[in-house]
Amino acid sequence: MDAIQTIAIAKLIGDKAEKEARKGIVPGTFPTDFLLHVTGNLDIGGDYTRRVPQKAKPWELVAVALSHLNGVTVESIVREALTADPKMVADIKARADSAVASIKGLTETLCAGRVKADLAA
Repeated sequence: MDAIQTIAIAKLIGDKAEKEARKGIVPGTFPTDFLLHVTGNLDIGGDYTRRVPQKAKPWELVAVALSHLNGVTVESIVREALTADPKMVADIKARADSAVASIKGLTETLCAGRVKADLAA
């Protein structure tokens, strides 16, 4: 089986198919011998790059920032975040986004092109 056939079968059965099928099978050994005829088209998109913000590890940035503060200040920041005026939060977020822009540049990642399937089995 080649890569295109593997992708076609994976698209036909979906990510959760094995778990769903397994629910209806009792333990045991089952001989298997079958043919599968698949027709249709696979549209494979080209690879592309995009930024993956989670690669910037935002929670590590927050943890490091908070580690430089004492407990009272950390509690004050948390309390203020929960009760803050949305306009103030928007302003703070804009300044933080600007500060983190240099880190986001490091998160550019090569992603495999999308696969669209129009198949029948």
